[in-house]
Formats: sequence, C-alpha cells, structure tokens
Amino acid sequence: MSLQKLISNYASFNEWANHKIVVWLKELDPSLLYKTTPSSFTSIDYTLQHILRTQRFWLSFISEEDTTHFDWRVIEGNIERIFSELEEVSQNMKVKFSLFNEDELMKTLVLNMSWCKNNLNRYEYILHVINHSTFHRGQIITMARCLGINEGVVNTDYNFFNTK
Repeated sequence: MSLQKLISNYASFNEWANHKIVVWLKELDPSLLYKTTPSSFTSIDYTLQHILRTQRFWLSFISEEDTTHFDWRVIEGNIERIFSELEEVSQNMKVKFSLFNEDELMKTLVLNMSWCKNNLNRYEYILHVINHSTFHRGQIITMARCLGINEGVVNTDYNFFNTK
C-alpha cells in the first residue's frame, strides 16, 4: 500500500468514526453530554470540542496555513454546533489529506509552538491528529458508560471500518 493510499484511508476512517460518534450522541439526552465525568476533559461536550479544535488546528498547520492567531475558545452550551462543525472539519481533513501526493506527504514541516517544537514529515502529523481523535473518541465511549449509557454504544475501531 502506498503512503498516499494509507493516509487517504486513515482520513476516511477518521471522518467515518466521527460521524458514527455524532450520530450516536445525537440519540442521547443532550443533558448527559454536559454532565461532569472524570476524564481528560470534564464532559463529553468538552471532549468533542477538544477533538474539533485540535482537528482544526492540525488541518491548518498541515495545510501550511497561518496558525498564529488560532481560536482555541470553548463554546458553551451549543452541542448541535459542535456536532456540525466536527463533521465538517472531518470531511475537510478527508478531502485535503487525500489530495497530498507522496512527495507532499514526505515534506518536513516545522512546528514551533510554545507547547511543542519539532520537525516531522507531513504524513506523521496527519497520523498524529487521527490517532489523537481516536484516543478521545475512546474516552467519550468510557465517559458515556460512566454515565450509565450501555445500550447502542458505537464501534469506531479502524478494523471495523475496514470490514467489508
């Protein structure tokens, strides 16, 4: 499998998995998404917002856009907006990342942020952001179970995505 095909497949997986999470969460009582739950972030809503902001940041960075004035704000009490924007940015990632050719994927990008400095190939940053979203989707599942939600829990595993 070529690097370009791998990245395209992972970007499609990310969009598929985020869509599954959104569809599932829309079926739940919205008040549950704001309940305090022990995890990296204090609620499912805040975890979704973290995924959204992070995907936006990395999409901009990987696309070599200016990130100096990136908006890291948290949006209070508007889960429908978060759902919509998460699906939109996931779709944009799928399209953009699938367009990079092998040479573009191998290009070294320099990250120089106060919280992290490194030089990685573009494809490594892409895999990072998709892995990051996968990690936090897993947390959302665990948080939901802690809130007593055990029925209809979605499977967003990469292997399940590839099942024909």
